Amino acid sequence: MKMKSISLVNLMACNLSASRGMVQSNERHFMNIPATAPIPALTRNGLAVLRALRGSGPLTLGELAERIDVSRPTAGVGVGELEEIGWVLSDRASQGMGRPARRHALNAPAAAVVGVDLGLHSIRVVLHDLNEGLLADHRVANHEGIGAAEQLDLLVSVISEAAARAGSPPLLAIGVGLPGVVDRSGRIVIGPSQAGWGGLPLKGRLAAVFDCPILIENDAMAAASAEHQWGAGRGADSFVYLLGGHRTSSAIVINGRLLRGTNGAAGMVGELPELQWDGSARQLLNDAEAQGDDLLSVFVRAQGGDAIASAAVDSYLDRLSVGLAAVALAIDPELVVLGGGISRVGAQIGPALQERLHARAHIIAPRIETSPLGAEATVRGAAHLAFTAVDGELDTRMRAI
Repeated sequence: MKMKSISLVNLMACNLSASRGMVQSNERHFMNIPATAPIPALTRNGLAVLRALRGSGPLTLGELAERIDVSRPTAGVGVGELEEIGWVLSDRASQGMGRPARRHALNAPAAAVVGVDLGLHSIRVVLHDLNEGLLADHRVANHEGIGAAEQLDLLVSVISEAAARAGSPPLLAIGVGLPGVVDRSGRIVIGPSQAGWGGLPLKGRLAAVFDCPILIENDAMAAASAEHQWGAGRGADSFVYLLGGHRTSSAIVINGRLLRGTNGAAGMVGELPELQWDGSARQLLNDAEAQGDDLLSVFVRAQGGDAIASAAVDSYLDRLSVGLAAVALAIDPELVVLGGGISRVGAQIGPALQERLHARAHIIAPRIETSPLGAEATVRGAAHLAFTAVDGELDTRMRAI
C-alpha cells in the first residue's frame, strides 16, 4: 500500500520485513505473508481521541471534546488524524431539526492484534480488532516431533492464513501462549521434551518475520491473565489457575497481577516429581483401563457409576490436591480456577477437589470455581498480552508528549 512519507510509531504497526509475497527469515522462505501498511505517528490529540473511541459507539465532536476534556477544535484535530489513516469513520446522523450532527466511530477492523495458542497437538490463531472484536479464528493440527524450523514455518503459515481470512489488517502485536518456561527474552528455556522446543528463541525467530512486538508466555500464565480479565478470576485479588487435561500446570495471580517470577516459572509446582502432576493424565487413563486418550470419557464413566473409572478419578484428584495445596498455602488465594480440559467436568469434580484441598491445606479455604473460558483461555490470554503491549505503548506516548 502506498502511503505518504511520514514518521512512524514502531509499536503501533506490525510491518513485515517485505511486501506481499516472500519474506526471508533464517534462510527459510514463507509464502503469502500479508503486507501491512505503516501507521503514522499520532499527536496527543489523536491518541486521546483513539482511547475515547475504543469500546465506544459513535460520538459527536462535542461528546468527544467533553470526554477528553479539550475544546471542539482540538478534538477535531485528533479526529482528522485518525480519519486520514482510516482508523475513524465519520458520517452525519439526523437529530431532528437543523443540520445533522457529524458522528465519529472507530474503524475497528482497520488494525488487529494476534493471539496464538501453540499447543503440542494443535495451533490456534485469533485476530481481534481495535475494539477486541473477533476478526478471524483459525486452527490447524500441530505435528509432534517436527524440528524447530518446521515448527516456525507452520506457525507463520497459520498466522498468515488467519490474517488473510481477516482481510490482512495491519497487525499491532502478536501474543503466543505455549507449554514451557519462557524467559524475559522470549526464549523457551524448558519445553515439552517431545516437542523439542527447549532453548528455542521463539520471540527472536518470529521478530525476524513480523516487525512488531512479540509476546511469548507460558500457556497457563496466558490463560490466567484471560481469567483475570474476563473469566472466573475477574475482580479477584489473588487466585491460582489450574490447567488440567493431558498435561497439568498452574499459574498465580496475586494483588491483581500475574506472577511470573525471576525465570518465568512462578507457580509451576508440577515440576516437582514428588507431586506426581507430570504424567497424571496418563496415569488416570491407565488406572481407568481406558482405550485411547479420551480423558473426558473416564469422567463420564465415573459419573455413570463405573467403579474402575470412579477409583481412577479419585486417585487423580488426590494427586491434583497435593500440588494445589502446596501452591495455595504459599500465597493464600481467595480462589482456585479450574481450567483446561477439566473445566468441562468442573461441576462434577469441583466439590471433591475442594474437599481434598481443604483437608490438606486446612488453615485456608479458597473456593474453587470452573473457568467459563475453558479451552478459550490460553488463546484469549495471548491476545490480551498483545493488547496490553499496545496499550502500554499508547500510555507511554501520552506521558511523553
